[in-house]
Amino acid sequence: MTTSGFYHYYCGITAQPNDEEQYEDLGDFDLHLHMVQKELEEKEPKRQPRLETTFFLEDWIEIQLMFRASYRDGTEDIHRFIDLVTEELQGQLNIVIVDFTIESIV
Repeated sequence: MTTSGFYHYYCGITAQPNDEEQYEDLGDFDLHLHMVQKELEEKEPKRQPRLETTFFLEDWIEIQLMFRASYRDGTEDIHRFIDLVTEELQGQLNIVIVDFTIESIV
Protein backbone atom coordinates (compact mmCIF):
# COMPACT_ATOMS: atom_id res chain seq x y z
CA MET A 1 0.00 0.00 0.00
CA THR A 2 1.21 3.47 -0.76
CA THR A 3 1.42 6.12 1.92
CA SER A 4 -1.53 7.93 0.34
CA GLY A 5 -3.85 5.01 1.09
CA PHE A 6 -4.19 3.78 -2.46
CA TYR A 7 -3.14 0.69 -4.36
CA HIS A 8 -2.25 1.10 -8.03
CA TYR A 9 -3.39 -1.73 -10.29
CA TYR A 10 -1.69 -2.52 -13.60
CA CYS A 11 -3.63 -4.84 -15.89
CA GLY A 12 -2.95 -6.36 -19.29
CA ILE A 13 -5.86 -6.79 -21.69
CA THR A 14 -5.66 -8.82 -24.89
CA ALA A 15 -8.49 -8.37 -27.37
CA GLN A 16 -9.59 -9.08 -30.91
CA PRO A 17 -11.74 -6.71 -33.00
CA ASN A 18 -15.07 -8.09 -34.18
CA ASP A 19 -14.43 -6.34 -37.50
CA GLU A 20 -10.79 -6.29 -38.57
CA GLU A 21 -11.41 -3.31 -40.87
CA GLN A 22 -13.09 -1.03 -38.31
CA TYR A 23 -9.87 0.77 -37.33
CA GLU A 24 -7.66 2.26 -40.03
CA ASP A 25 -4.51 2.27 -37.90
CA LEU A 26 -3.14 2.61 -34.38
CA GLY A 27 -3.97 6.33 -34.29
CA ASP A 28 -7.62 5.65 -35.12
CA PHE A 29 -7.85 2.97 -32.43
CA ASP A 30 -6.11 5.19 -29.85
CA LEU A 31 -8.63 7.95 -30.52
CA HIS A 32 -11.51 5.58 -29.72
CA LEU A 33 -9.66 4.15 -26.71
CA HIS A 34 -9.17 7.68 -25.37
CA MET A 35 -12.94 8.29 -25.60
CA VAL A 36 -13.54 5.15 -23.53
CA GLN A 37 -11.01 6.39 -20.97
CA LYS A 38 -12.84 9.74 -20.74
CA GLU A 39 -16.14 7.95 -20.07
CA LEU A 40 -14.53 5.81 -17.38
CA GLU A 41 -13.02 8.93 -15.80
CA GLU A 42 -16.51 10.49 -15.67
CA LYS A 43 -18.14 7.37 -14.21
CA GLU A 44 -15.35 6.52 -11.74
CA PRO A 45 -13.19 9.62 -11.17
CA LYS A 46 -11.66 8.29 -7.94
CA ARG A 47 -10.13 5.36 -9.85
CA GLN A 48 -8.15 7.66 -12.17
CA PRO A 49 -8.24 5.07 -14.99
CA ARG A 50 -5.67 5.15 -17.77
CA LEU A 51 -5.84 3.07 -20.94
CA GLU A 52 -2.88 2.68 -23.26
CA THR A 53 -2.43 0.62 -26.42
CA THR A 54 0.72 -1.47 -26.10
CA PHE A 55 0.34 -3.55 -29.30
CA PHE A 56 -1.88 -3.12 -32.35
CA LEU A 57 -2.55 -5.28 -35.39
CA GLU A 58 -5.77 -5.51 -37.40
CA ASP A 59 -6.67 -8.76 -35.66
CA TRP A 60 -4.89 -8.46 -32.28
CA ILE A 61 -4.78 -5.64 -29.73
CA GLU A 62 -3.05 -5.36 -26.36
CA ILE A 63 -4.08 -2.66 -23.91
CA GLN A 64 -2.72 -1.69 -20.52
CA LEU A 65 -5.18 -0.51 -17.88
CA MET A 66 -3.91 1.40 -14.89
CA PHE A 67 -6.20 2.45 -12.05
CA ARG A 68 -6.14 3.06 -8.34
CA ALA A 69 -8.17 1.64 -5.50
CA SER A 70 -8.45 2.76 -1.91
CA TYR A 71 -7.22 0.42 0.78
CA ARG A 72 -10.86 0.52 1.99
CA ASP A 73 -12.20 -0.87 -1.29
CA GLY A 74 -13.25 -4.48 -1.12
CA THR A 75 -12.82 -7.19 -3.70
CA GLU A 76 -16.38 -6.60 -4.90
CA ASP A 77 -15.59 -2.93 -5.63
CA ILE A 78 -12.54 -3.88 -7.68
CA HIS A 79 -14.43 -6.56 -9.62
CA ARG A 80 -17.31 -4.16 -10.28
CA PHE A 81 -14.88 -1.62 -11.77
CA ILE A 82 -13.14 -4.28 -13.88
CA ASP A 83 -16.56 -5.41 -15.14
CA LEU A 84 -17.36 -1.79 -16.05
CA VAL A 85 -14.07 -1.49 -17.96
CA THR A 86 -14.65 -4.70 -19.92
CA GLU A 87 -18.25 -3.71 -20.75
CA GLU A 88 -17.14 -0.28 -21.98
CA LEU A 89 -14.25 -1.66 -24.03
CA GLN A 90 -16.31 -4.41 -25.64
CA GLY A 91 -19.36 -2.23 -26.22
CA GLN A 92 -17.72 0.96 -27.48
CA LEU A 93 -14.75 -0.51 -29.34
CA ASN A 94 -16.54 -3.57 -30.73
CA ILE A 95 -13.83 -5.93 -29.47
CA VAL A 96 -13.80 -9.31 -27.75
CA ILE A 97 -11.57 -9.53 -24.69
CA VAL A 98 -9.51 -12.70 -24.92
CA ASP A 99 -7.50 -12.23 -21.71
CA PHE A 100 -7.60 -9.84 -18.74
CA THR A 101 -4.74 -10.15 -16.27
CA ILE A 102 -3.92 -8.15 -13.16
CA GLU A 103 -0.17 -7.93 -13.68
CA SER A 104 0.81 -6.04 -10.54
CA ILE A 105 -0.53 -4.13 -7.57
CA VAL A 106 1.72 -1.47 -6.11
